Amino acid sequence: MTLVANPYLLRKAASAAFFGAMLLAVGCQSSDDALHFEGEAQATTFHITVYGDARVEASDIQRWLAEYNHVASPWDSTSLISALNGPAVVAPDHPYLCELLQIGRALYYETEGVLDPTLAPVIEAWGFGVGPATLLPGDTMALETLMQHVGDTSWFSLAHLCTGNSPAKLALDQGRPAPGREGTRTQLNFMSFSQGHSVDIVCDSLRARGASAAFVEIGGEVRTFGVKPDGSSYKVGIELPQQGKSTDYAQTVELNERALATSGNYRNYKVDPATGAHYGHTLDAKTGWPIQTDVLSATLIGPSCAEADGMATAAMAMGMEKTKQWLAQHPEWDALLISGNEAEGLQVWASWNLE
Repeated sequence: MTLVANPYLLRKAASAAFFGAMLLAVGCQSSDDALHFEGEAQATTFHITVYGDARVEASDIQRWLAEYNHVASPWDSTSLISALNGPAVVAPDHPYLCELLQIGRALYYETEGVLDPTLAPVIEAWGFGVGPATLLPGDTMALETLMQHVGDTSWFSLAHLCTGNSPAKLALDQGRPAPGREGTRTQLNFMSFSQGHSVDIVCDSLRARGASAAFVEIGGEVRTFGVKPDGSSYKVGIELPQQGKSTDYAQTVELNERALATSGNYRNYKVDPATGAHYGHTLDAKTGWPIQTDVLSATLIGPSCAEADGMATAAMAMGMEKTKQWLAQHPEWDALLISGNEAEGLQVWASWNLE
């Protein structure tokens, strides 16, 4: 018997698959001389506020997100990431794909392999990817087979191909595998930070269109830049980890020229119908098993939304103490970590309370 999805996610998927085709943008000019856009994309909602003499319309937001979808979505069989994971030889010369590869490699090093894009086939088998779960909770042999190509770093060569006409890039352009990629069966999944990356893409696009300041939020991942006309700060509420959509916040933070992303297992999980056991979507890159983490929710605040998104996922896997150790070594980052449970009470730890 295979795992079944959390009912909350099933309801969510009924309207649109993650990175799906349902994408709507609505824009208006308000009395504060700001442009406001909101709509649906990536099976979630987005809210964007733009200040300054920005040449932006709703159709631009729609086009940027649709283009990113065609690069990064594993749900789109014609996307570049799907092609990269397929049998064809693909040169990663699209800037978005290049950035995904380079960010993925950097996060792999930063987390010492805790965040590993080569977990793609295991993510799929557990049912946290495109299709339903195919892995039985007790089938250790099947999991060991899937793990054979996890941890293979030969894909790092692809991240190098984005700079100039290297021999590896020329090989791909001529239809030959890149050196070190011959016959590889490694599959890549960048979903741990691609939604945050899409926030960065929108921010960069708004700057290029003349925006002096903006607040960009997609599915709870946020980035801001510039100063609002009235000089006030951008404020973001960090939800308490609850099953449904929460209106209760653990804390509200000011977010100026920074990015914020949150990860948690309290909504994205599978259930073993035989035992009722819950399996969270945070996987151990060394074993392939869902991690029993002491962190219910991890919010990371840093320089880019892709990095914050990836590090929030990594924090779930690293656990409370290791994440605190990492933060002590990276003072440019902030975090809010929540542990405990709803029945016995939640404990909230925030790095800024230590200052």
